[in-house]
Amino acid sequence: MNTITDRLNFLDNKSHDEGNMNLAVHNEGEWSGTQSNYSAFNDAGVECETGEFLYGMVRLLKPQNILETGTHWGIGASYMGMACKDNGLGHVDTYEFLSEIHQVAKRRIERLELTGEVSTHLQDVGTLTPAHQYQLMFLDTEPQTRFGELVRFFDYLAEGGFVFIHDLHRHMHQIHTEGHEFAWPYGKIPFPMQQWVQSGQLRPFHFSTPRGLTGFYKVSPDDYKWGNQA
Repeated sequence: MNTITDRLNFLDNKSHDEGNMNLAVHNEGEWSGTQSNYSAFNDAGVECETGEFLYGMVRLLKPQNILETGTHWGIGASYMGMACKDNGLGHVDTYEFLSEIHQVAKRRIERLELTGEVSTHLQDVGTLTPAHQYQLMFLDTEPQTRFGELVRFFDYLAEGGFVFIHDLHRHMHQIHTEGHEFAWPYGKIPFPMQQWVQSGQLRPFHFSTPRGLTGFYKVSPDDYKWGNQA
């Protein structure tokens, strides 16, 4: 087992899932009839490389609390939960609003013996009021709700923390798409997000992955103040 993806795949397939939802690695281009340098377990969750990135971020940052919206099959939560387990600290709260998919993810977390590191919640995050601060957030629900989730949970992102939005390319979907309205499917960037970026409270950065990945860093008072040299 050379990578964390190999480890995840092996552990997930050690026992048979009654819903036939055991994992199998595919070429990312399979769903578009092309060949890709990326891989994925399915066409809706995170790419394997994105999962490995999340694993690495958790190993590096060692966050106490992680929030994920849009559990789907629990693949992203599994990568992050395995990192928490390897760290010996940290916990993932992951939320899914579809009951059938939530059950798939719940069984996966149990199969991987990650119930101590990952809590799978059946709840629409539109009704969620977090109980504590999170050092890392990964937003992966329906595209049209993700900007709103960042706004909703901004106050619960710790200073010096990171939030990632999956499936979001560097153009932020603020483009015209044939057959759809402007900024489909995300919608226009909310005014609070624009303000936070323009004021420097949030610093965006992008990764050119097949499905898109955009991150934001929430500045800390301890960060070096550029331009203030004597």
